[in-house]
Amino acid sequence: MMNTNNLNTTPYLSEEEKVVKIGFATTAEEKMEIYRFRYRIYAEEMSKRFPNMDHTNKLLYDELDDWAFIVYAKIGSEIIGTLRVNIGEINDFPLFWVRVLSLKKFSEFTNDHQQFAYTSKFMVAPAYRNSTVSYLLAAESYQLYCHHQVQFSFGVCNFHLLRLYEQFGFRRFGQNFIDDGYGLLAPYVLLVDDIAHLRAVRSPFYRTARKSSSLNSHVVQWFYKEFEESSKTLNSQLVSQEELWEFLSTRFGSFPNQALPILQGLSDIEAIKFLHSCGVVVQCDAGDQIACQGDTNYALNILIAGQLASVSASNIVSNQISPAHAIGVNGLVNHPKHTEDIVAVTDTELLVLSSLAFPKFSNAHPTVANKIIQNIGNSIDIHHIG
Repeated sequence: MMNTNNLNTTPYLSEEEKVVKIGFATTAEEKMEIYRFRYRIYAEEMSKRFPNMDHTNKLLYDELDDWAFIVYAKIGSEIIGTLRVNIGEINDFPLFWVRVLSLKKFSEFTNDHQQFAYTSKFMVAPAYRNSTVSYLLAAESYQLYCHHQVQFSFGVCNFHLLRLYEQFGFRRFGQNFIDDGYGLLAPYVLLVDDIAHLRAVRSPFYRTARKSSSLNSHVVQWFYKEFEESSKTLNSQLVSQEELWEFLSTRFGSFPNQALPILQGLSDIEAIKFLHSCGVVVQCDAGDQIACQGDTNYALNILIAGQLASVSASNIVSNQISPAHAIGVNGLVNHPKHTEDIVAVTDTELLVLSSLAFPKFSNAHPTVANKIIQNIGNSIDIHHIG
């Protein structure tokens, strides 16, 4: 899972970035350097608290590190990014990950010795989040998938990061789950051999994938048969501006710039562009804890359909929220902490407006972004939970 900050997957390097070295941490010293880097990002920058953090030595590692490929990006001797890839058979993975990633179901498609990949701990230093360091790290992970003949590569993320992983070519599947310290996570999978999909989403993996000579064309049909709900997901990279606008208009019963306070004063064209550039539609099951009190929020979550309940610090229960209104605190620009636990009482549909995508949108459309920021500043959306 990647940290929650702005990244760019466009393959362009500045002169300074041309000296970026991508390598693997193999020695104990290199791994400790990575563990310290993770701690700085998650604990010191993002104020995360995980059960496996070593606060005394300022390290972040877990049992998956013992058998993972740990990839790093360096400039000189400075670590500026990292990710971790575990590749193994189903019995190599802890039971928790076998369950939440539905590995037993995926093993039905493959032989008993099929290798699966799980990519995690993907993060980049603040100064390089608008660079292609993320692209270089991800490209190295894809080379690993191909080298080990992996057909399915998995990962998990918070909702505001879904757009990024769908840009790489991953698909959502299965059920959301809570991981202590991370909050509610969505699982996703890359069908490594699906060149048509990688081309369609303009994945940075496509250039490598199209050179492969050992593609399995049956994997896509099998996946959508076994995970029928995935075929109905609105992929943020495949849905058109017009399709998303029509979908939301139907759900809200009016045009989104009439229904959503954050879009007040925007023209149809401006609102369409913003929603398509920053939004992703997410389904939650009854019982999913959408917000956890004390967790930092990196998105503006808006209820599309369903019923929610919240419990405040004083244990006051409320479920008074209507479609088109915000859920929890607004994390689109700033990143406050949630003040309540918010749970889906019924199956629920959300519009997640990601702070990860908003800076790029702001650079491209500063006038529209300023209107949105002004709407946030005016606190016009007073009908919210949190």
